Order: sequence, then structure tokens, then C-alpha cells
Amino acid sequence: MLYSFVRPIAALGLRAFYRKIQLVHTERVPTGKPVILACNHPTAFIEPCLLACFMGRPLYFLVRGNLFQKKIYDALLRSLNMLPIFRLKDGGYGKLKNNFDTFSAVFDALKRNRTVMILSEGSTIQCKRLRPLQKGTARLALGALEEAGLEEVYVVPVGVNFAYAERPRSEVMIEFGEPLKASDYLAAFRESANQGIVDLTTDLKPAMESCLVNLPGEGDEALGEPFLQMARSEHPQPIWPVVSGSPGRLELEKAVADKIAALPQSAKPALQKAADDYLEHLGQFGLTDEALYRRGEKIAGWPLALGAPLFWPLYSVHALLTRPGKQISENKVKTHEFIMPVRWAVNLGTYLAGTVVMGIAAAIAGSWAVLGCWAAFLLLGYLSLFYMEHLQRYRLNKRARQVPQSQLEQLLGRRAALKQLLQKAEVGVK
Repeated sequence: MLYSFVRPIAALGLRAFYRKIQLVHTERVPTGKPVILACNHPTAFIEPCLLACFMGRPLYFLVRGNLFQKKIYDALLRSLNMLPIFRLKDGGYGKLKNNFDTFSAVFDALKRNRTVMILSEGSTIQCKRLRPLQKGTARLALGALEEAGLEEVYVVPVGVNFAYAERPRSEVMIEFGEPLKASDYLAAFRESANQGIVDLTTDLKPAMESCLVNLPGEGDEALGEPFLQMARSEHPQPIWPVVSGSPGRLELEKAVADKIAALPQSAKPALQKAADDYLEHLGQFGLTDEALYRRGEKIAGWPLALGAPLFWPLYSVHALLTRPGKQISENKVKTHEFIMPVRWAVNLGTYLAGTVVMGIAAAIAGSWAVLGCWAAFLLLGYLSLFYMEHLQRYRLNKRARQVPQSQLEQLLGRRAALKQLLQKAEVGVK
């Protein structure tokens, strides 16, 4: 099946595209049971790919029906375990009846104790908050009990959190919440179908929010960002492993977001002004908060000198290979939420095409050494990303240590004053 072929390749691509991928509390997802993953939807299609690649089990996905209009697309998407769900805007009332076939396919998958993922918000917006949930998740879970005769369906809340969803080589933190049992809502559903659906959807909302870095108020995301940056600076992560189940970073960012969300509205303007002032002065020196906070660390320069003859040329060649993805995503994609997913997908396609070409070359040459050289080129290119990131940290560290002492003290004073202002606002809440 195409799904089994694409999955490990996509996993490699995601490891290169993101610096850290953390899946927290995967043990909460029942094994060998019918499961629906109810997930938020901050990007076009990265979150389904992440879950499919790193959960360790095959997934079925519900995606918008208008992607299935051509027969070739329909066959391709279904071979990737994708099932169409039609909304009114995807083709009017005439298309809605096609959902019955999708419901049957979902019920069949759940009967076989498979895991189905649904993007419960119903549309994609890049933000650090949970938007209103659609009723489809509850309707499918309860329909599987009532119409398909299942004894239980577990609805697992999932929160996908990006440190910077608009940047490559960022961090992704995914948390799985405690599952809700659809059977707990079956009695209400049988008495009134709409009430049972509403009850399950209502309970699902806080369960999903608990898995998110949640900044729900107007302006909270902009206000929270400087404090998230400071928290990241003060609690750096190890480079390895790239994929882990460590909860530390996510818990840290959730705690920061909760503090900001709980502040009284009256305290936020002054806090925002102080944050903007601090970031503006950092920018005048071309610094980041991390570089300022960790200025005392001496970052070794010898690995940079030693690795330059190898990694600089490699990085330059890979930059040429990834240029089409960057240009297409920035110049052709009009929807913000699609920019990074398209960039990743085009990059993945470029390297897949390169692998096919090298495979053909190896067959013509009658030597596996061609593919071996290509594999080494890919591995060293991956390592060149870490080399360039180390170089960036080295340059920023050097720049921070060159700031005159008087101006350095002013920057540190602004940083400390900003943190104190947040603490005072927190005391006011208590």
C-alpha cells in the first residue's frame, strides 16, 4: 500500500524539517481499541503527517471532500488512508449524501480497532488557541456505537503545538489527553441525538485545551511570545534526540501561556509596552533573548573551523535543492497556513525525485556505490543543518559579548523589569 511506502520517507523529511518533535503521553491512546483522535488544526496538513509518522500505528484521516473530485486524486488519497468528508461549501447539498459512504468506512475501520484522526475545528487557522469545535467528532463516535454496534469508542483529545508554525527547523510539541468514552454519552444521544452530540463536544473542548499552549484572549499571543522566548532561553533543550516523549518543554510553555491568559485585561497594555520596548532594544543590537541570557557561555569555535570545508559546500548544495520549495511556498501559496506544509512537501518531492534518479543511475552503472554516495550526501546534508545552527549560535554569542557594558546592563535591566512587571500582575490576580 502507498501509505506504508510513504510513511517512513515522510518521517525522515519531518525529522529534517523540524529541529525537535515531542509526542507527550502517547500511553494514553488505547491500543487494540477503536480510537478517534480529536486534533486541533493549525496548519494545512502537517499535523496529520506528524501523527501518522511518529505514533507507531497506521491512521485513517478525514479530509475535506473537494480534494477528491478527480478520479486520480481520489485513488491516490484513499491509498494514503484518507477519507473524504464533505461540507456544504465543498459541493452543496448534493455532495453531503456522499458522507454516508465515508461514515461507513470510518465505522468499518473502528470495528477493526483502527485509529481514525479528525481535525475537530473543521478549518485551519494558525494560532495558539482552540477554536470552536464542529460536531463531526461526536457524531462519528456516537454513530459508531448506535449504527455500527460497537461497545465502545475512545475519543482522545490531541493538541499540536508549534513554537513557530511559520518557520522551518522549529519545534513541535504534541500532547495526548485522557480519552473520553463515547458510551458515557450514549443514553443522552438515544434520548436526543443532538443533545448527546452537544454534550460530548462540550466535554471535548476543555480536554483539548488542556493539551495546548493556549492563549485565547485578543492580543494574548503577541503578549505571550516574549515570555515564551525568555522561558526557552532559560530552559534550553538538548540537541538529541530529535524525536522524544519528553514533556518538559510543553509543560513549560503551557505554564507561561496560562499565566498570560489569567492576567487582568487592565494589566496587559503596560506589559505589552514593556515587552515591545525590550524586543526593540534587542533588535537594535541584532540579538535574540537567548543570546543575551546565555552570553556567558563560551561556544566553541573549533568545530566550526574543522567542519567548514565539508559542511559549507554541502549546505550550499542542499540550499539549491530546497530553493524550489521555498520559492513556491512564498510566491505561489496565498494561504498562510499552507506555506510551511507546501514547502515541506515540495522539498520531500525534490529529494524523492533525486533518490529515483540515483537509483536509475545505480542500475545503469551496475553499482550500489552510487546509492551509497547519495545516502552519505543526504546524511551529511542533514548534519550540515546542525552545523549552521551552531554557527548561528556562535555568531550571536560573540555579538552579545561585544555589547558595551553600559548598554548590556540596560538590556538586562529591561529584561528583569519585564519579568518583575509580570510577577506584579500575577500577584494582582491572586
